[in-house]
Amino acid sequence: MIQLQRNYNNENTVTDGEFSQLYIRSYEEYLSLARIPHCEGVSRRVVNALHLRVGHADLSVEQIAADIGLTKRTLQRRLQEQDTNFAQLRDDVRFHYAIKYLINDGMSVDLVSRALYFSDRTSFTNAFKRWTGLSPSAFRKLFRDYA
Repeated sequence: MIQLQRNYNNENTVTDGEFSQLYIRSYEEYLSLARIPHCEGVSRRVVNALHLRVGHADLSVEQIAADIGLTKRTLQRRLQEQDTNFAQLRDDVRFHYAIKYLINDGMSVDLVSRALYFSDRTSFTNAFKRWTGLSPSAFRKLFRDYA
């Protein structure tokens, strides 16, 4: 039994060259992915409104539409004209702040989840895995020395 455990551990040891096979990127690549893309018009106004609300106010489409003086439907229509949507813009902003909060600010996963107005920790964890391929805890363990 002990021999089987040793064989398993030796076979599953990850070397530096194998990280690319696991789709784990460098910290700089994640920062680049989390950079909020340059946008114009209504998209820019939405991103600015999201920045102002992150960490202390609701990030719903209704609230952002009210902040920039549009109805929800008008906002959605104008974003569609720019080939984007509210959910994507909000995800871009959330991803940016998730990395900042986890690594630079050292916030707990629960606090980050609440600050980014996810319904619960599981929703945040699922979104973070979609963005990075890693759980927030695993991401922090890999990159905690980069702050």
